[in-house]
Amino acid sequence: MDQVETHLTSIDVTDDHVKIILATYKFSKDAKFWWKSVTNQHKVKEMSWDMFKELFYEKYFLVPKRWELREQYNSLIQGTMSVTEYENKFTSLSRFAQEIVRNEADKTRKFISGLHYQMKSLITAQYFKVYSEAMERALMLEAKVKDRNAGREQ
Repeated sequence: MDQVETHLTSIDVTDDHVKIILATYKFSKDAKFWWKSVTNQHKVKEMSWDMFKELFYEKYFLVPKRWELREQYNSLIQGTMSVTEYENKFTSLSRFAQEIVRNEADKTRKFISGLHYQMKSLITAQYFKVYSEAMERALMLEAKVKDRNAGREQ
């Protein structure tokens, strides 16, 4: 689904019905049979892209697994990960918590709350509302800490 959405974005498809047609075009075997049953049960021409994704995830990405990934997102902390590793995991899991992260400010607060304590306190003091700015500041702080630790070792 991520690849499909990337392709649709890259060719600038915005119409939900066209997105669904293009997404289902390459379905084969089980997916093709599943889609045929969906078209018999739903008004596909009126279906939104979000509804299509929800039906797809219900079939191929079971609810317990989605709940597990949402919980991983909720409890995600940086721990021993670098900021880049933490950010990658954060971004990967955030798609399963869209109702938790409703806007940029929510996303930013969640990202900052999972950072190492020292980094979190420095970033929180500056109060970032934009996720990319908070992540960039975390990367800069991490680099400073590494430089300082390397200096101590020498």
